[in-house]
Amino acid sequence: MDPSTDDDARALLGLPMAYVLPATEVLVAEARIIVHTNLTLARELSVQGLGISPIWERKGSRAAVRATVLPAQFASRYFTGGGRLVVGKAGVRTLVAELMPWMAEDPSGAAAALEDTLEAWTAEDAPLRPLESPYGGHYKLLSLMLADIARKADAGLDTLDWIASLGLPVEEFRDDDDPSASEIHARMEARMDAMWAQEDGWLESAVQ
Repeated sequence: MDPSTDDDARALLGLPMAYVLPATEVLVAEARIIVHTNLTLARELSVQGLGISPIWERKGSRAAVRATVLPAQFASRYFTGGGRLVVGKAGVRTLVAELMPWMAEDPSGAAAALEDTLEAWTAEDAPLRPLESPYGGHYKLLSLMLADIARKADAGLDTLDWIASLGLPVEEFRDDDDPSASEIHARMEARMDAMWAQEDGWLESAVQ
């Protein structure tokens, strides 16, 4: 989907019109629940050789995750390795919660920044598995941001790189001894190119 309007972007992100996000402390608690639920379910299903997307979607009134068929290496982008290490950190989940209002206020910008990670984990024809949790209107965006930082951190991006990749004003987050905003953007773009090349290699190897 190419989100050309705010309405398209909200649909992509699962955000209802004029939706009001919960307080930051609520988002932090929900981020912890999302990560714990995803890791637990993925561990249970891996015994059956099944994979899931870490992005929560709506199925009726309940949250749900989509089945995935991806090369095993993609697990490190969230469920193992560097990805799991990152989303397991309380400080990372707090950062995601604090940045969510920025993204929700600019749905078109958020959709443009996050669509690549959504597409990486989502096969439109894959079945949805309902979870016990009722669905909240911000769950897709929250879980997608968690998936995005996990993926990019596992690929070597640091916090400032990630913020820059979201299209946010990285100069407002850098310290005086950090590289300049232009240097951060250049570094981020190089690391993103390397991430895509690595993932393309995984996909090509899987079909050989």
